Amino acid sequence: MEGHKPSTSLFDVYLRLRPSSAIDKERFLDVEHIERATEHTPLPTHITIHPPANDNRKRAVEKFAFTSVFEEHVGQREIFQSTGIVPIVEGVLGGQGREGRDGLIATLGVTGSGKSHTILGSKSQRGITQLTLDVLFQHTAPYLVEAETRPTVFQSICSADVSEGQILPAAAFLDSVYFPGDSSRMSRATTPAMQDTSFLSAPSSKRYIPRLSTMPHYPSIDDVAIEVDGSAEYAIVVSMYEVYNDRIYDLLTASATSKAPQKRRALLFKSTEHSPDRKVVAGLRKVICANLEEALLVLETGLTERRVAGTGSNAVSSRSHGFFCLDVKKRRRSSSHVAVPGAWSSSTLTIVDLAGSERARTAKTAGATLAEAGKINESLMYLGQCMQMQSDNARNSTMPGGVERMVPFRQCKLTELLFSNSFSTHNGAMHKARQKSIMIVTADPLGDFNATSQILRYSALAREVTVPRIPSVSATILATASAAHNKPSSGRDTPSATQDDLDAAHAELSRLRQELEVAQVLLEEETQRRMEAETSWQVAESRIEEVEAEIREEVFAEMEGRLEMEKRRWRAARDVEMDAQDDHLDRKLELLSQQMGGEVYEDHIPGKENVAAAEEGRCADLEDENAVLKEKLANAEREREVMRSPSKKMRVLKPSRKWNGSAGVSLDDL
Repeated sequence: MEGHKPSTSLFDVYLRLRPSSAIDKERFLDVEHIERATEHTPLPTHITIHPPANDNRKRAVEKFAFTSVFEEHVGQREIFQSTGIVPIVEGVLGGQGREGRDGLIATLGVTGSGKSHTILGSKSQRGITQLTLDVLFQHTAPYLVEAETRPTVFQSICSADVSEGQILPAAAFLDSVYFPGDSSRMSRATTPAMQDTSFLSAPSSKRYIPRLSTMPHYPSIDDVAIEVDGSAEYAIVVSMYEVYNDRIYDLLTASATSKAPQKRRALLFKSTEHSPDRKVVAGLRKVICANLEEALLVLETGLTERRVAGTGSNAVSSRSHGFFCLDVKKRRRSSSHVAVPGAWSSSTLTIVDLAGSERARTAKTAGATLAEAGKINESLMYLGQCMQMQSDNARNSTMPGGVERMVPFRQCKLTELLFSNSFSTHNGAMHKARQKSIMIVTADPLGDFNATSQILRYSALAREVTVPRIPSVSATILATASAAHNKPSSGRDTPSATQDDLDAAHAELSRLRQELEVAQVLLEEETQRRMEAETSWQVAESRIEEVEAEIREEVFAEMEGRLEMEKRRWRAARDVEMDAQDDHLDRKLELLSQQMGGEVYEDHIPGKENVAAAEEGRCADLEDENAVLKEKLANAEREREVMRSPSKKMRVLKPSRKWNGSAGVSLDDL
């Protein structure tokens, strides 16, 4: 097996094993201890993983090589000192008369394997981030500039920043977050648990500044010494952001006066006007910290804003990749303590807490949490491919005729942030010295074998298959096909190359399987939503029919009521009209009686009763009377024409055609 070449590897990769209290699980990871430890190799470098006894896939036993392997009993202090973090901090500060170089510290592992404990610590122990801040401020304290009290210094720092960001002194930033417009300075109570809402987006009356006395102070690193350029002065600028669903979000930009959560704006990773040959996260809010206490408060404030959620694997699982950046600005110090405009150089120490890979069935995620897990696993897969290809390039560089392949770091935002400035060039020359990078891989020897072995394959500096249980049929077929076709493109036909191809295919299958699981869950949710929509639609149709029936009933009742009112109105009008007609008829009868010189009764007109008895004696009298009446009727007609009465003309009385021997005047002739 080929050894580790630290001079050419992009990362120094360390493995840390997590202590586990489980006793009913089978241990699948063993550390190969060094029989004769020397001063340069005090720690083991190799591990062996054995598939579980109930494994039906008959996989081989594999051996992995790392820069160093830290077993379960190793503490935070030893991790800090033995992983090369101190030299990285020295490189960021820069030596005598030299500019600093960038540094990167990252953790990688399965969810729940101890990444956040390593990088951020716990309630009782400090993590790598706090220890690094402590060392940095301890040794630069005499040389830090007072940006808050010296406006010219603050302006020069703002002018030297190339990221187009907003720079604030720590005091101003903390006041805007915790004490907006409050001169009484709120009580320094402990930070309450924020589960459902964003801390910085909560109302200012509900924000409480963390108490430094409650933060851990163990382990102590007062005896750790680093080299500092005594002829220079420094400024330390802190920024924080996260990569969530393959987008970059600032963790320090929530509005201080907002009373409700606001939609966050994604940032761009690009080259700016002042940084044409180097990409930066543009638009970050940056805070100038003058001491360790301010830096810790800024760190705690940003961590509270980071996306976390509870899953089946971890009660507090990070749903994003967190970045904590320390921009160390350096310039020559004048003996007269006069500022030197435009003389700042900058180097960045980036501490990355990568989200853990997880399987949907184990973590029991669904919905948005499942989609987040898919993005996390995808970005970690791309990261593993980049690290594995860089390790292959490091091995090929030592072989005659070895050709280095391009590392595909532009596949996602995570790999672009981690790798772009390590490979970027400007006019064929590096802008500055290549950054020094450390990767701390965490693993649980009693955890998930499949997920852990996948992470180890990605991150290990070297690997070999030592004890194959059964000859792999797939490997035999691929090796035979490779030999038959003599692939000129890859130029590799060794068993290890074939195994690498199989691992790549396995990684692709894992990715496709995860995408399939996500698609299946999304399909189930979509089917459920469709069924709910159809049910709601049917209920709505039934409701529409009921509403239509109710409306028809109301309209019918209203129409009936209006018809009844119209009937009553027309009946009343008819009664009035009939009364008027009766009155008119009475006036006409009265007029007729006046003309005739007697009274005429409607119910007692001669000729209607006892007609047979009076017929013979009155015939002659009626003829005479009839002639008189004709004359009087003619006179009445002429008078009515003069009076222009509105009633119909009264017809001239004529002798009745139906006498039947009776005497009198018939009403039909009136």
